[in-house]
Parts: sequence; structure tokens; C-alpha cells
Amino acid sequence: MQRWLICLLALLLSQVADAQTLTQRPVSQGAVSYADMTGRLEKSAINTAKAAPKGAARGSSIDFCWASSPDEYRALAKHVVVLVSVVTQDAAELPLRRVYVTVDGKETELVRLSSQRSDVGKGSKTFSILGPHREDGFYLAPAGLMMSDGYLQADFAVRRTGFNLYKLPGTPPDFIKSDRDAMPEPGAKPDTPALKALLQREYTGFELPADLR
Repeated sequence: MQRWLICLLALLLSQVADAQTLTQRPVSQGAVSYADMTGRLEKSAINTAKAAPKGAARGSSIDFCWASSPDEYRALAKHVVVLVSVVTQDAAELPLRRVYVTVDGKETELVRLSSQRSDVGKGSKTFSILGPHREDGFYLAPAGLMMSDGYLQADFAVRRTGFNLYKLPGTPPDFIKSDRDAMPEPGAKPDTPALKALLQREYTGFELPADLR
């Protein structure tokens, strides 16, 4: 299985309204846990504090998982699983209104599988710099779009839209890269057992989507 782990730190300071800093993390093998995402957010907060000691309005960390084999790719109907973890100073900004891919000015909204809210630990740098309110959400993205030149973006419930989560393209395994038509058929949905198996194998400590429990 090949997965790109991306840690995004988006800074919205009182002095600079729309400043964002993107930091890409290395390729990782194995499952990603809730604690792993907590750790990535904490590292982001530490880095943010160096440039903005008074803190930022919000931040995020992203993980996406490609199919591990051609069979699983077909079973997932040419979709990629995307995990979006966001932290914000204001609870009114959650849940995210939508997550989408923008390519050549065209926006394609991703299918939300689940959304899980939690509190940030009070003793953490994340709490003091990025905020106390956290949301982790799983989404389905067309593989073809994740290989395109564009952006993975999010709109918060209020105030912030067009928030850059990741600069595409991603780097898929060779068997997906070689697919000349990596877009799902209209209305195509992943096989439920295959999707559940991927989530249970690749992510730990997160609630399964209600439809998969």
C-alpha cells in the first residue's frame, strides 16, 4: 500500500488575512491512527508558533490512501479515501461545509463518508495555537482528479471558503498511474465490504462511517 501523508498548516493571522503555509510529509507505510493525526497537528502548531506566536485561526492535516492492488482499485470503483483533520478557534466553523477538488476552475465536491468531532487537549500546543475544536472526516475522491493539476480545498461552515488542503497532483501507485481513464463511471460506488476493509486496515482509532458499522 502506498500512501502520501500530507500535513497542512494554514495560517490566518490578524495581521495577514489569508496567509497559508503548506508542508508535505514523507511517504508512509502502515495504518494511520487518531494519535498519529494528533501528533501531526501538534507539530504543525509548534511550527506555527515560531512564525505566529499569537496563534492562527485554524489548521489542518491531510491523509489520503490509494488502493493497495488492482483488485481493490476496481472494488473501490476508482476512488481514493481522503482523511481531513481540521482544528479551529471557533466551533461555529465546524462541521466543514464541503471538501472538493478544483481543476481548471471546475469544482468537484467529494463524497463525505463520516465526520467525527472531538476536543483538543488543553495542555497541547495545538490547543493554544490552532484552537480547541477538532473534526476528522473521511471522504471519497475520484482517482483521476487526485492525479490532476489542481487543489484539494475545503469550505468551513462560516467565514472561510477556498481553504487549500493540498496542491495536487498526488502520486499514485503505478497500476493506477497507468490507467488512462481513472475517473469513476457516473454514479459508481465502492463495494461496501472492500471500503470497510480498507478503512479498518489503514486507519485506527476512528469511528467507522455509520453505513459500514
